[in-house]
Amino acid sequence: MVTKTINIRESAYNVLKAHKRSGESFSDVISRLTGAEEKSVCDFLQTLDPALRIEIAESVTSAKKDLDRIKPRKVSL
Repeated sequence: MVTKTINIRESAYNVLKAHKRSGESFSDVISRLTGAEEKSVCDFLQTLDPALRIEIAESVTSAKKDLDRIKPRKVSL
């Protein structure tokens, strides 16, 4: 892995440090904050608490049923 040294103001360093999560490198923080490492929705959902994932899935299922009831999809055969 190639590394580069950069100079930043101390105030910028402090902001970056404040956004740093446990186990993250500063490179990870920069990539996450700038969107350099875009993840799929599934990747994002895997980072959530399982109980919250279940709640989201139930909410999506309910909303889909409501939408299908209001405006059914037409399926061509």
